[in-house]
Amino acid sequence: MNPTKSAEAASDRDIVITRLIDAPVARVWRAWTDNAEIVKWWGPHGFSDETTSREFKVGGIWKHVMIGPDGARYLNTAKYLEIVPEKKIVVKNGGGKEDDEKGVGFVSTITFKAVGEKTELTMRMELMTAAMKKRVVEEFRAVEGGQQTLSRLNAHVTGQFVIFRLVDAPRERVWRAWTEPKEMAAWFGPKGSETTHSELDFRVGGSYHYAMTSGGVEMWGLALYKEIVKPEKLVYVQQFSDKDRGLGAHPLAPTWPKRMLTTVHLKDFGPKTLISLYWSPIDPSAAETETFTKGMDGMKVGWGGSFDRLAAHLKE
Repeated sequence: MNPTKSAEAASDRDIVITRLIDAPVARVWRAWTDNAEIVKWWGPHGFSDETTSREFKVGGIWKHVMIGPDGARYLNTAKYLEIVPEKKIVVKNGGGKEDDEKGVGFVSTITFKAVGEKTELTMRMELMTAAMKKRVVEEFRAVEGGQQTLSRLNAHVTGQFVIFRLVDAPRERVWRAWTEPKEMAAWFGPKGSETTHSELDFRVGGSYHYAMTSGGVEMWGLALYKEIVKPEKLVYVQQFSDKDRGLGAHPLAPTWPKRMLTTVHLKDFGPKTLISLYWSPIDPSAAETETFTKGMDGMKVGWGGSFDRLAAHLKE
């Protein structure tokens, strides 16, 4: 079930997006209000944020640049109009692409509601005109972008690993690279690794059983497919394995999580494809959670190397 809902209110100038976040209100509030945290998740898939200054108080200003996957820069200035701790934030936003004089202006109201140990978060964006709403929905894909932003927020507060990569190939081509055994064998795995076994039964309930060598160490893996939406989404459980398809462990890191939930999104980005990957442990022990959390930088290197290999493979 999609945890994010979007709806257009009665006003022809409003966009409303709601998501149930898997963390208590206090944790979600901190992610919005801490300057060091908000830049880690703010923006749609593939975006990063450069903050010049931010004062989180009524009358305070947030000056920042959102940088798209293609390097496009979007200047933003936000002024906080109302703050009710752990309840509501009202902020007036203005900005747009550096070379676009039209710009976009709107007022956002963000509300936080406790639902047990989770948080129902609602973003209501009120555009200045109906024409401006139409523009941001059609040109900037504001609804999809808002959903992706809240997905990144949920990943941040729940300790998931998230990585993006823009590759120079159409989505259908990238989909084949993720779903055919010879293609997977050509790139799947960190730099310096070599796939020696690649057996794929690509269907919901099917699996990908593989082996690779890296630095003289042999590693077996098994991916169990849970959701397939061609050509835009894959969800699978990834685990270390053995030649008999059993449940294995990392040969060099015994406290690495045994099973990982992997979600891959593929989106058209002009003639290119934006890959968004979410990775999280399944029912981890305390030691596995600690190992996963401390291993974020290594995961960036590992997945970054895999995506480098994928990019090179797509050019062949």
